[in-house]
Amino acid sequence: MGAGPKGIAIAAKARALAAAGLDAPRVVLVEPGAVAGNWTGRQGYTSGLLPLGTPPEKDVGFPYADSWGSASAAVSAAMAEYSWPRHLVERGAYADWVDRGRLRPTHRQWSSYLREVAAKAQAEIITAKVTGLEAEGGRWRLTVEPGEAIWADGVVVTGAGPPVRVAGQPRQHPRVLDGRSYWLREHALSQQIAQNVCVIGSGETAASVVISLLGRSHQHSVIDVLTSRGVLYSRGESYEENRLYSDPGDWPGLAESHRREFLRRTDRGVFSQQAEAILGQSRGYRALAGRAAAIEAGERQVVVTIEYDHERERVAYDLVVVAIGFQARWFEGLLGDQARARLHGALAGAELDRWIESDLSVAGLDPPLHLPVAAGLAQGPGFPNLSCLGLLSDRVLRRYAGSGPLARVSAERREHV
Repeated sequence: MGAGPKGIAIAAKARALAAAGLDAPRVVLVEPGAVAGNWTGRQGYTSGLLPLGTPPEKDVGFPYADSWGSASAAVSAAMAEYSWPRHLVERGAYADWVDRGRLRPTHRQWSSYLREVAAKAQAEIITAKVTGLEAEGGRWRLTVEPGEAIWADGVVVTGAGPPVRVAGQPRQHPRVLDGRSYWLREHALSQQIAQNVCVIGSGETAASVVISLLGRSHQHSVIDVLTSRGVLYSRGESYEENRLYSDPGDWPGLAESHRREFLRRTDRGVFSQQAEAILGQSRGYRALAGRAAAIEAGERQVVVTIEYDHERERVAYDLVVVAIGFQARWFEGLLGDQARARLHGALAGAELDRWIESDLSVAGLDPPLHLPVAAGLAQGPGFPNLSCLGLLSDRVLRRYAGSGPLARVSAERREHV
């Protein structure tokens, strides 16, 4: 579900497996909009001009791991045809990119790369919206609009869910925006009048919004960045931290408390070092400690109820942007009665993020439902994002491609978890 980076990486890897002589499954991407459309700036989520948060070398094949036994070299060679450097070489832009210091592409440029990979891999894409997901026997039945139902042996859920909301937040209001709608309204923001603005959130979505506002707002505007963590933190990007995103082999061996702390420090609710460098040279914004408990939107102002350290206050703003992320479990709204019952039975009261197998599927659920976005705690911090797309596709596809050595690796992973 979705023709973004994860879906395209899986489709490309299936082609590479076939090219290497392995028995690859049929991969179908179901996408209601444009391929890699969320990165263009035309569907919200970004302006399209923001720099990519991860190095582009972490492309659809990265880290090119030896996941396929004696066929690994052939699989990696086939995947190299879909690499970021190959994309630049074919455009005569590789030397320029290197000489300029390997600049990170914009989201729109990354989208162009992803579309090229999808085309080269001849990804099978159905233009439709999934409206229902039901388990029947050992297979999934996906209800789509438009079109007939799709049957699958396994389903991978990718893509961002709806934005997380605050109590009282109206669904459509000119003075209350979110991490998607802000970018659709960005060009309409006035630079003529000084405003008091509140950005709720402390992660990369919030950082991008703040940077945009600083460039578009009146010089006397004031931007409050409301963070429930008290202060704004930047992401650590040392070798020790980065290697766990690329190769999570040691990840399951860490205590759960340490894995959760690692995610808090490096991924969730932190600004990237690139964003921090820009904001560190900017004025006009300030961090405000507290949690947004409620929003009351009026015609002329928006009142935010802020809770912090057992105290409450109400603060009025001209504009509020709720940028606290997107719902990770949005897919549950699509589940039919049987699918929902099987999921609840598989979890047996356990938390979803603790119950993800090495192939990124929900443990004990048949047919398999792969949830990379929920796999960070159990399997590795790079799976929910773009840090190891090649390893993600290995983990998912080896359940269907079948191989003795791979089955053994899966068993080892389960023992660690």
